[in-house]
Amino acid sequence: MNLKLTKKRQIILNTLKSHDGTLSANDIHKLLPEIDIVTIYRNLDLFTKEKIIKQINLGTNEAQYEYQQQPHHHALCSSCEKVIHFTAPDEKIRELLGLKDFQVDEIEVTVKGICSKSH
Repeated sequence: MNLKLTKKRQIILNTLKSHDGTLSANDIHKLLPEIDIVTIYRNLDLFTKEKIIKQINLGTNEAQYEYQQQPHHHALCSSCEKVIHFTAPDEKIRELLGLKDFQVDEIEVTVKGICSKSH
């Protein structure tokens, strides 16, 4: 990481690391009201560009952010909005995509449906 971790950056990053799942900028602001929302957005953008965290769009109005210990994908229940984390072999996904003459840098899968608890 080529970025200087200021006190506020460290606090924001620690909040993401300690949370199991995704958080929006507003969620983080509710947890850290002493840090203004503009600073939170700016640092989330910086962390995303530096590939320290992932920005995930789950079809909600707000982007979600997540610190991933291990790369994984997401399934979103359209009924209860539960997010399920799952892994899938990226090599198999690349093979299934069949993209010739295309260098895949990253694969992000979001599956939408209804979980068994919503039936």
